[in-house]
Amino acid sequence: MSPRRLLPYLLIFLVLAGTYIGLKWHKEKQVAQEEQAKKVFHLTEPEITDLTLVRGKDEVRLVKKDKVWFITAPINTKADQTVLDNMLTSLASLRKERDLGVEKDLAPFGLDKPALVVKFTAQGKPHQLAVGAKVPGDQNYYVQADQDPHLLMISQGSKDSLDRQLLALRDKSLLTFITDEVKGLKIVTGKTSINLEKTGPQAWRWVGRPDFKVRGDKVDKLVRDLHLARAKNFLEPPPKNLRALGLVPRQMTEITVVTPAGSQTLWLGAKQGEAAYARKGTGGPIVLVEANLTGDIAKTLAALEDHRLWSGAITQVHQVVWGPPGKTWKAKKDKDFWQISGPDQVTAKQPAARLEMALWNFQKLEAVKILPKPGAKGSPAYMVEFLDQAGKPLLHLDEVGPQGKDNLKIVIRVGERTAAALIPQAPFRQWQDEMQRLTAAAKKIVPAPEKGEGDKGKQ
Repeated sequence: MSPRRLLPYLLIFLVLAGTYIGLKWHKEKQVAQEEQAKKVFHLTEPEITDLTLVRGKDEVRLVKKDKVWFITAPINTKADQTVLDNMLTSLASLRKERDLGVEKDLAPFGLDKPALVVKFTAQGKPHQLAVGAKVPGDQNYYVQADQDPHLLMISQGSKDSLDRQLLALRDKSLLTFITDEVKGLKIVTGKTSINLEKTGPQAWRWVGRPDFKVRGDKVDKLVRDLHLARAKNFLEPPPKNLRALGLVPRQMTEITVVTPAGSQTLWLGAKQGEAAYARKGTGGPIVLVEANLTGDIAKTLAALEDHRLWSGAITQVHQVVWGPPGKTWKAKKDKDFWQISGPDQVTAKQPAARLEMALWNFQKLEAVKILPKPGAKGSPAYMVEFLDQAGKPLLHLDEVGPQGKDNLKIVIRVGERTAAALIPQAPFRQWQDEMQRLTAAAKKIVPAPEKGEGDKGKQ
């Protein structure tokens, strides 16, 4: 078909496409106008500068200062920013489910004495929403906006998002810091005093105890738990007898988080059911927190010493050697895979995730006892070696032999340090089985025929 004959079809297509785009645009515009018409207030969240919740004679007043919300009555304290953001979103997007028209007598709808009045200022103009009774047999509520005579209905979800009590509005964070900026952690419990200093990613040291190897991942988890800790309730007015709450020296656990911006201290006291008493330093509010926060601290202190055979970074490992002497396997990292070679010229290929999972499981292996001297080890029954990209050993382990019924004696070298230790036999054998499964699909290398050999049979 010639281009001239295609021209009418092209024009028809362009007309239809233009009509479709025009109708779609008109429809979208109509839907947007309908949604805009359903909005109770025509404003955006950043335009709201203050907020007051009135329930009879009780008022909770909030104000925004430098983009941060504070409660100014009945107490002066920081507000929960997440809760406030949700409330502002609800106000800005509040939609009327129905407009019942003008009603002069508001008493039947609970609006003569509304249970909740939300007052706020946006762009310097005052607004308010009076919330009345629940619609009989419905999930909506009667409301009146800005004293407009029209009686409106809003959803129960919208009403609940605005009807917040003082406890929900208060900032319940116990300590405010950025986890990556934490430089130290001081813990005093009973007669025990621990001063931890961060030396690198997942690396901590106990100040004053250079021979004590700290379990860095446990300390990092405790820092995260402290960052996420929240108050369940506030004791108002604060009790005067702190001894009864366990918030006195020798009874409480005192935790200080050290950052470049300064230090923050949290006191943890006696348990109260499923909660525990706490206080943010001297003069802070007394609150109830989850009791497991105290339990987590106790678990961290109990497991503070690092008994793992190896706690290095898995990303540093580029070669792994394992197996009995003379029958060892070797795995070498190649982008997203590990190339494995073994005895009798067999090879295999495994995804990076599988071998790195084995390295992660190796990190779980712990010594039950460090022996005073390595001693003569003889010929090892099994060996393991991790090397970095340059071929430098990160770890070398030799299995010496059984020690009793349940343990194995090993000699391990990490960096410049060589030590002998006892490890549980069962988990180490499980790890060996895991490594053996990685080689199950290994195949023998078939040498390529020499050049010209394939043509001899054709002659």
